Amino acid sequence: MPPHSTRRALLAAGTLLLSLHVFPLGALAEDAPKLETTTIRYQSSTGADISPLELADALGYLKPITLERVGDVQGGPANLQAAATGQTDIASAFNGAVLNIVAAGAPLVAVVSWRGTNELTSPGLYALDNGQINNARDLIGKKVGVNTLGANQEAVTDLYLAKNGLTQDEIKQVTFVPLPTPNVEQTLRNGQISAASLGFTFRDAALARGGIKALARNVDLLGTYNDNTGVLRADFIAKNPNTTKHLVAGLAKAIAWSQEREKANKRGDVVEVYTKYLESKGRGNQTAPLKYWQSLGIETEGGWIKKQDFAMWVEWLNSRGEVDANALNLAKVYTNDFNPYWKGQD
Repeated sequence: MPPHSTRRALLAAGTLLLSLHVFPLGALAEDAPKLETTTIRYQSSTGADISPLELADALGYLKPITLERVGDVQGGPANLQAAATGQTDIASAFNGAVLNIVAAGAPLVAVVSWRGTNELTSPGLYALDNGQINNARDLIGKKVGVNTLGANQEAVTDLYLAKNGLTQDEIKQVTFVPLPTPNVEQTLRNGQISAASLGFTFRDAALARGGIKALARNVDLLGTYNDNTGVLRADFIAKNPNTTKHLVAGLAKAIAWSQEREKANKRGDVVEVYTKYLESKGRGNQTAPLKYWQSLGIETEGGWIKKQDFAMWVEWLNSRGEVDANALNLAKVYTNDFNPYWKGQD
C-alpha cells in the first residue's frame, strides 16, 4: 500500500476509534426512555406464597428499579388502602376487593394479574374430619376463619352457602372471623372455629397433617380464574409512565417465566430462586412452607387481565349492598396497556 494510502487508512481508523470512545456503541442506538423513579414501595404478604413482584426482582427483571419493602400486610383490602393513601406505590388484592374500593372512589388501576385459582392452587373451605360439619347448612350459627374480611375467601364462601340453598338471612348467621393466615389451621384444630378457608401452601401443609376435609374448593365452584391483581394509583401512572411500563413488563416477564417452569414440571426452579431471594433479604424464616408451592395459578400468559376477572364479582358486591357495582365502568378499573403479553384480548 502506498505511504499516502497507509496514512489515510490509519487516520480513518483513528477517527473511528475516537468516535467510539466519545460516542459509545450504546449511544448510537435509540436511548431507552428514562425512568421517572427507580424506587417502588410495597408491603409483603404474611402468607406463604410467591409474590410476582419479588420474583421479578429476584430474576433481575426490574432493574434498574429497586424495591423498598415497608413492612408486611395482612389481607388485600389493607394492602389496597396503603396504596390508595400513598403509603406504598403498588399493592395486590382480590379482584372483588379492587372493585369495591374503586367503586368507593379510590384512584387505583389494576395493571397485571397477581395470582389465580386452578387445580394446583385452589383455596377451599375446610372442616375437621370428625363428622360435626359436613355441609353448608351445618355452618349456620357457626364461625368460619378467613385471612381478612371482604376478600376472596369470604366471597367464595358466600357463593358456596348460596349455591347450597341458604337464604341471605341464613348466610348472615355465619360469622366470618379474620385471622392471621399462619394461625387459621391451628384455630380450626383447636375448635375455636367450625370451618376455615385455606389456600396455597397453607392448604397443602394442613392436608399433609391430616384430619381435615374439604367442604368446597374454589375451582369446583368457579373453575379456573385469575383472582388477584396488582394495582397502581392513577396519579402514579400519570407521573411515571416509563416506570410503569418497565415495572409491569418486568412483572409480566416473571409471571411468564414461572408459567414456563410450571408447564415444564420444573416448579423447583421457581422455589429455588424465590427461596434464595428471601434468604438474601433476611427472611429465611419464611421459606419452609414453599416446599408445598405448586403454581401462581395465573391462567393468562404474562398475567394480562381479562374483563371476566372483574365482571364475575359484580353480582356478589351488589348482594352485599355496599356499592352499586353495576354503575362501574370496568374498562376504567383495569388496563393491559403496559403488559407486553397482551395482544388485544378481552
